[in-house]
Amino acid sequence: MAFSNDVKIKALVACARCCCICHKFCGIKIECHHIIQEADGGSNSFENCIPLCFDCHADMLSYDDKHPKGTKYRPDELKFHRDGWTSKINAARPADYCDEHRKLDQGLFLRILRRLPWNGSIGFISTNNFAGFSFDCRALLDLHELAACNDDPSWEFIDPTLEIARANLAHHVSRFLGLIGMNTFPTDNPDRNSVPEEWERERPEHFFQVVDEIHEAASRCVDSYKTLLREGRRRLAIESPADEEPTSKPKT
Repeated sequence: MAFSNDVKIKALVACARCCCICHKFCGIKIECHHIIQEADGGSNSFENCIPLCFDCHADMLSYDDKHPKGTKYRPDELKFHRDGWTSKINAARPADYCDEHRKLDQGLFLRILRRLPWNGSIGFISTNNFAGFSFDCRALLDLHELAACNDDPSWEFIDPTLEIARANLAHHVSRFLGLIGMNTFPTDNPDRNSVPEEWERERPEHFFQVVDEIHEAASRCVDSYKTLLREGRRRLAIESPADEEPTSKPKT
């Protein structure tokens, strides 16, 4: 059996249709997963339900207990993720968001902007044509540095709107870098990569599909970056990216 519609609605409202593990907003691309599988005695109750994005849900289904590789998500950990995220969503009231919370979020927001400034990797991928032209791999270093911080628990906003925006940016950066890693290769210059020119000659349909996917992923990175920047400036009263942590009293 599956979860009832009532359970699904309650679970999806509680998490604001965001993945309870990676926190990105999923819209319709979300699935309700049994924390304890039915085959192991798990119920179809709200307490046994955790909404997950397609990627995180795939992680749940891909682990093989007979041939273990990696570290499996255990029920207690899944409950911790689910309860922590839904508590953040449910507690997102102005009265609960104090000056100390705002200072912490300001600090993280500025760290992200220093790690990923507009005039670095984001500005580069917003205009670069990846259709067979080589590009300097060093132009993507900002994105790699940001991706390396994704699993750091200190890189999580207290404000749920900002955390959703950060998680969406992290997701799109990861997808873009994955496409670059799979579909671009070094040229004669070791610092430069390109989608192979021979693909355009020998496999043009595949070539243009790859290029379109890279450009779309780059566009989504840029759009999600702009969303985080816009929401951060509006909600945290930060007028511009600063080189220092905020020291003045936050605006109210």
